[in-house]
Amino acid sequence: MRSKFSTLHFSLASTLALASVIAHAEAIRPEGLSVLQELRIADGNDAGAQRLLIIDHSGAVVLDTESALPRIENEYSPHSHDGYMADLLAERQGKSTVVDLQGERHTLLSPVNKAGDHLLLTTREEGNGAYNFNLKFRYDGATKSFDLTQVLLNENNTECDQSLLSSYAIDSKAVGVTSVADFDGARAFDALRALRLAHQRSSAVTAEKLMPETVASNFDTALRAYKAGNEQELKTLVGYFLAGEEDGACDPRSYIVEKYYFPQRVGWSNDLGFLFEQAGHYPEAVELLKHITRKHPDRVVAYLNLADAHWALDEREQAREAYNQYYEKMLAAQKQARIPLRVLERK
Repeated sequence: MRSKFSTLHFSLASTLALASVIAHAEAIRPEGLSVLQELRIADGNDAGAQRLLIIDHSGAVVLDTESALPRIENEYSPHSHDGYMADLLAERQGKSTVVDLQGERHTLLSPVNKAGDHLLLTTREEGNGAYNFNLKFRYDGATKSFDLTQVLLNENNTECDQSLLSSYAIDSKAVGVTSVADFDGARAFDALRALRLAHQRSSAVTAEKLMPETVASNFDTALRAYKAGNEQELKTLVGYFLAGEEDGACDPRSYIVEKYYFPQRVGWSNDLGFLFEQAGHYPEAVELLKHITRKHPDRVVAYLNLADAHWALDEREQAREAYNQYYEKMLAAQKQARIPLRVLERK
């Protein structure tokens, strides 16, 4: 039977060992946290993983795990590893912070997202310049647990400026874990790869595409400028939606649809296509509206906006085709009285 002295000695030794780990670990102290204070990363007992510790404002260790940050071997080099980067976030109600492949932070509109302190795990993979995943675990002070609340798939533009193209909220159940307590980083990494492949191959829209807060705000301002008849302000504001590098603008085909087509908000995307056309950005308008008419042939007004954009580009054949499609759909809906005169003149 272990004596009280040996038990006390073991407890003291464990405490001292933990204190030593904390003292020598890399510390991350984000601002704005309400309950948590810092995150520390240290070498684990196993060379195949790092040790992740999270400390609250009272100084208590609320998480100590070696399963969240595995060093996953890859085919590129024995000195490089795939895995995750860890951080702490103070999230706001209805807003979701995402870190893209370039390390840039973006605020997304996410009505289901709850305020509070979160552990963020961001995937990193050697040779992958296209996408990453963000896994968010919300801290529950009552149960001292980190519960998985959101899995985000983020795609970046590989053809032009490397900027964020899209963020999709994936069903967290697909990862097979509910909290950090049952999170196996290596196993989850394989599951996430499979999820991305399934997302690419599927034609069905199952994941919700989240809109950046700046995109939504800029759209509202541009729409107000259009309604007020302020053409110069409209052109300036719509110009903010364009992507480009130092040597010029990005080809609309490389980003417009992936960035601005929102399957759950088709009306919004159609209105942006209209604003592109009104502001004189005709190639961007064509790219977005063409996609909308293919995916949603019932969006009658999209054919009119598409036809106008083609006409402005002097693409007469494509314009007449779109005008005729608009005309036929309006006749079928018995709305011929609302057909603009230019349609009759150009079709």
